[in-house]
Amino acid sequence: MNTKDRYKFEDNGSEISFMPDYNFLRTLRWWLGAGILAIPVLYYFRNILSENAFTIASVIWIIYMVYFLWDLIFKVPVKYIFDKREKIIYRKLFFTKNIMNFDEMTYFINDESGGYYYVIGKKRNQFVKNYRISSYFSGSKSSRIKEDEFLENILYPVLDVLDIPINRPQ
Repeated sequence: MNTKDRYKFEDNGSEISFMPDYNFLRTLRWWLGAGILAIPVLYYFRNILSENAFTIASVIWIIYMVYFLWDLIFKVPVKYIFDKREKIIYRKLFFTKNIMNFDEMTYFINDESGGYYYVIGKKRNQFVKNYRISSYFSGSKSSRIKEDEFLENILYPVLDVLDIPINRPQ
C-alpha cells in the first residue's frame, strides 16, 4: 500500500484532502473480529469460570469494545480538507469545521513518549490546540522510510499549496 492510499490522499485541483488514520482501519477490522470472537468464548466459559472471573472478563471485554468503537467512530474518519479557492483548512468528522486560514497555519513535529508525529496549528497558539496530520513515527529504519514517503507525497504538496517555504533534502 503506497502512502497516498495509506492516507487516502486526494488532490482534485480545487482542494487537497487526506485522512491521517485511514491506514488504521484495516487493523481495526482485525480487532473487531477479535472482539466479536470473544463473545462466544465468554459465553462458553460462563459456567466454567467463577462468577467473579466471568464478571472481570466481561468488564474487560466491554472496556475493549468501547475503546475500539471510540477509535472507529471518532478517530479514523477524521479528514482534513485544504480548500485552495477559499484558502481555508477544514476538519471533517461528522460535520465540516473551519479550523484555520492558510496564512494562520504552521506545522511542527510533536515528540511524545518515544515517537513523534506531524501536527498543524494556528501560529500563535499551536501548542494549545493542534491537529495531528500524520501517523506516529518511531525513528527506526522502516519508520524513516514511511516518514520520507509522507513528507514527499502528503506534506510537501500541502505546503506547496500554502506557500510555506520547505527545506527539502537534495
